[in-house]
Amino acid sequence: MFCAVDTETTGVNPEDGDRIIEVAMVPIFKGRLILNKAFATLVNPNIGISYGSQKVHKIGVELLERAPSMREVFPKVRYYLKNMIAVFHNGNFDLTFLDFAAKEVGELPIDVTYLDTQDMASEIFGEKKSLEWLAKKFSLTDRINHRALDDAIVTAKVFLKLAKNLGWENLGKFLKKWKGSTI
Repeated sequence: MFCAVDTETTGVNPEDGDRIIEVAMVPIFKGRLILNKAFATLVNPNIGISYGSQKVHKIGVELLERAPSMREVFPKVRYYLKNMIAVFHNGNFDLTFLDFAAKEVGELPIDVTYLDTQDMASEIFGEKKSLEWLAKKFSLTDRINHRALDDAIVTAKVFLKLAKNLGWENLGKFLKKWKGSTI
Protein backbone atom coordinates (compact mmCIF):
# COMPACT_ATOMS: atom_id res chain seq x y z
CA MET A 1 0.00 0.00 0.00
CA PHE A 2 1.20 3.49 -0.87
CA CYS A 3 0.44 6.88 0.64
CA ALA A 4 0.97 10.19 -1.16
CA VAL A 5 2.16 12.90 1.22
CA ASP A 6 2.49 16.65 0.92
CA THR A 7 3.30 19.44 3.33
CA GLU A 8 2.97 23.18 3.08
CA THR A 9 5.42 25.31 5.02
CA THR A 10 6.15 28.87 6.07
CA GLY A 11 9.24 28.89 3.84
CA VAL A 12 11.91 26.61 2.41
CA ASN A 13 14.45 26.25 5.22
CA PRO A 14 13.63 24.65 8.57
CA GLU A 15 17.09 25.66 9.85
CA ASP A 16 15.98 29.28 9.50
CA GLY A 17 12.84 28.60 11.53
CA ASP A 18 10.40 27.71 8.75
CA ARG A 19 7.79 25.19 9.85
CA ILE A 20 4.98 23.00 8.52
CA ILE A 21 1.58 24.71 8.33
CA GLU A 22 -0.37 21.97 6.57
CA VAL A 23 0.03 18.25 5.97
CA ALA A 24 -1.98 15.76 3.93
CA MET A 25 -1.79 12.05 3.21
CA VAL A 26 -3.76 10.15 0.57
CA PRO A 27 -3.69 6.34 0.67
CA ILE A 28 -3.33 4.48 -2.63
CA PHE A 29 -4.44 0.85 -2.82
CA LYS A 30 -4.52 -1.36 -5.91
CA GLY A 31 -4.04 1.61 -8.22
CA ARG A 32 -6.81 3.72 -6.67
CA LEU A 33 -6.81 6.77 -4.44
CA ILE A 34 -8.69 6.05 -1.21
CA LEU A 35 -9.98 9.59 -0.69
CA ASN A 36 -12.39 8.67 2.10
CA LYS A 37 -9.33 7.62 4.16
CA ALA A 38 -7.28 10.72 3.35
CA PHE A 39 -5.96 12.84 6.20
CA ALA A 40 -5.39 16.57 5.96
CA THR A 41 -4.99 19.26 8.56
CA LEU A 42 -3.65 22.73 9.04
CA VAL A 43 -0.91 22.95 11.66
CA ASN A 44 -0.35 25.90 13.97
CA PRO A 45 3.41 26.52 13.74
CA ASN A 46 3.34 28.90 16.72
CA ILE A 47 5.41 31.39 14.75
CA GLY A 48 4.60 34.31 12.50
CA ILE A 49 4.05 33.73 8.80
CA SER A 50 5.37 36.01 6.13
CA TYR A 51 3.05 37.77 3.74
CA GLY A 52 4.78 35.96 0.87
CA SER A 53 4.00 32.56 2.36
CA GLN A 54 0.39 33.55 3.00
CA LYS A 55 0.10 34.69 -0.60
CA VAL A 56 1.44 31.35 -1.95
CA HIS A 57 -0.71 29.06 0.22
CA LYS A 58 -3.73 31.26 0.81
CA ILE A 59 -3.40 30.22 4.46
CA GLY A 60 -3.76 33.19 6.77
CA VAL A 61 -2.70 33.52 10.36
CA GLU A 62 -6.34 33.47 11.48
CA LEU A 63 -6.78 29.94 10.09
CA LEU A 64 -3.67 28.68 11.84
CA GLU A 65 -4.57 30.13 15.24
CA ARG A 66 -7.37 27.57 15.52
CA ALA A 67 -5.34 24.69 14.01
CA PRO A 68 -3.85 21.86 16.08
CA SER A 69 -0.18 22.01 17.00
CA MET A 70 2.44 19.71 15.51
CA ARG A 71 2.51 17.93 18.89
CA GLU A 72 -1.09 16.87 18.19
CA VAL A 73 -0.60 16.17 14.48
CA PHE A 74 2.72 14.30 14.43
CA PRO A 75 1.42 11.04 15.96
CA LYS A 76 -1.25 10.92 13.24
CA VAL A 77 1.39 11.38 10.55
CA ARG A 78 3.43 8.54 12.05
CA TYR A 79 0.34 6.33 12.27
CA TYR A 80 -0.61 6.98 8.66
CA LEU A 81 2.83 6.15 7.32
CA LYS A 82 3.30 3.00 9.40
CA ASN A 83 3.60 0.01 7.07
CA MET A 84 3.13 2.22 3.99
CA ILE A 85 5.40 3.21 1.16
CA ALA A 86 5.23 6.99 1.13
CA VAL A 87 5.06 8.81 -2.19
CA PHE A 88 6.43 12.34 -2.41
CA HIS A 89 7.25 14.86 -5.06
CA ASN A 90 10.65 16.12 -3.85
CA GLY A 91 10.57 13.91 -0.79
CA ASN A 92 13.75 15.30 0.73
CA PHE A 93 11.96 18.62 1.29
CA ASP A 94 8.91 17.19 3.07
CA LEU A 95 10.86 14.59 5.03
CA THR A 96 13.38 17.16 6.25
CA PHE A 97 10.53 19.31 7.58
CA LEU A 98 8.97 16.24 9.21
CA ASP A 99 12.34 15.47 10.86
CA PHE A 100 12.48 18.97 12.31
CA ALA A 101 8.88 18.62 13.48
CA ALA A 102 9.71 15.32 15.20
CA LYS A 103 12.64 16.86 17.05
CA GLU A 104 10.56 19.85 18.16
CA VAL A 105 7.85 17.66 19.69
CA GLY A 106 10.30 15.20 21.27
CA GLU A 107 9.59 12.29 18.91
CA LEU A 108 11.90 10.08 16.92
CA PRO A 109 12.01 10.87 13.20
CA ILE A 110 9.69 8.96 10.91
CA ASP A 111 11.12 5.64 9.74
CA VAL A 112 9.75 5.33 6.23
CA THR A 113 10.40 3.74 2.88
CA TYR A 114 9.43 6.06 0.07
CA LEU A 115 9.33 6.77 -3.64
CA ASP A 116 9.92 10.17 -5.18
CA THR A 117 7.98 11.08 -8.31
CA GLN A 118 10.86 13.36 -9.33
CA ASP A 119 13.16 10.34 -9.55
CA MET A 120 10.56 8.34 -11.45
CA ALA A 121 9.98 11.21 -13.89
CA SER A 122 13.72 11.60 -14.40
CA GLU A 123 13.86 7.98 -15.57
CA ILE A 124 11.23 8.68 -18.23
CA PHE A 125 11.95 12.26 -19.25
CA GLY A 126 15.72 12.42 -18.63
CA GLU A 127 15.46 15.08 -15.94
CA LYS A 128 13.45 16.00 -12.87
CA LYS A 129 10.18 17.73 -13.65
CA SER A 130 7.86 19.89 -11.55
CA LEU A 131 4.63 18.42 -10.29
CA GLU A 132 2.73 20.96 -12.37
CA TRP A 133 4.63 19.94 -15.52
CA LEU A 134 3.90 16.27 -14.86
CA ALA A 135 0.21 16.92 -14.21
CA LYS A 136 -0.04 18.72 -17.55
CA LYS A 137 1.98 16.04 -19.34
CA PHE A 138 -0.42 13.35 -18.10
CA SER A 139 -3.48 15.51 -18.94
CA LEU A 140 -4.64 15.72 -15.35
CA THR A 141 -7.21 18.41 -14.80
CA ASP A 142 -6.12 18.98 -11.19
CA ARG A 143 -4.26 22.20 -10.48
CA ILE A 144 -1.28 22.69 -8.23
CA ASN A 145 -2.50 25.25 -5.71
CA HIS A 146 -0.01 24.82 -2.88
CA ARG A 147 -2.53 23.28 -0.51
CA ALA A 148 -1.48 19.97 0.97
CA LEU A 149 -4.52 17.82 0.20
CA ASP A 150 -4.92 19.00 -3.37
CA ASP A 151 -1.20 18.62 -4.07
CA ALA A 152 -1.10 15.18 -2.40
CA ILE A 153 -3.96 14.10 -4.68
CA VAL A 154 -2.04 15.34 -7.74
CA THR A 155 1.10 13.58 -6.48
CA ALA A 156 -0.88 10.35 -6.12
CA LYS A 157 -2.33 10.64 -9.63
CA VAL A 158 1.07 11.46 -11.14
CA PHE A 159 2.56 8.50 -9.27
CA LEU A 160 -0.05 6.16 -10.76
CA LYS A 161 0.70 7.45 -14.28
CA LEU A 162 4.44 7.09 -13.74
CA ALA A 163 4.07 3.60 -12.24
CA LYS A 164 2.00 2.49 -15.21
CA ASN A 165 4.54 3.97 -17.63
CA LEU A 166 7.55 2.42 -15.86
CA GLY A 167 5.82 -0.84 -14.99
CA TRP A 168 4.75 -1.68 -11.44
CA GLU A 169 7.29 -4.50 -11.39
CA ASN A 170 10.11 -1.93 -11.82
CA LEU A 171 9.24 0.33 -8.90
CA GLY A 172 11.65 -1.43 -6.56
CA LYS A 173 14.60 0.43 -8.03
CA PHE A 174 13.03 3.74 -6.93
CA LEU A 175 12.48 2.72 -3.31
CA LYS A 176 14.48 4.68 -0.75
CA LYS A 177 14.79 4.36 2.99
CA TRP A 178 14.70 7.71 4.79
CA LYS A 179 17.75 7.98 7.01
CA GLY A 180 17.08 11.45 8.34
CA SER A 181 17.84 14.91 7.12
CA THR A 182 21.35 16.01 6.34
CA ILE A 183 20.80 19.47 7.80
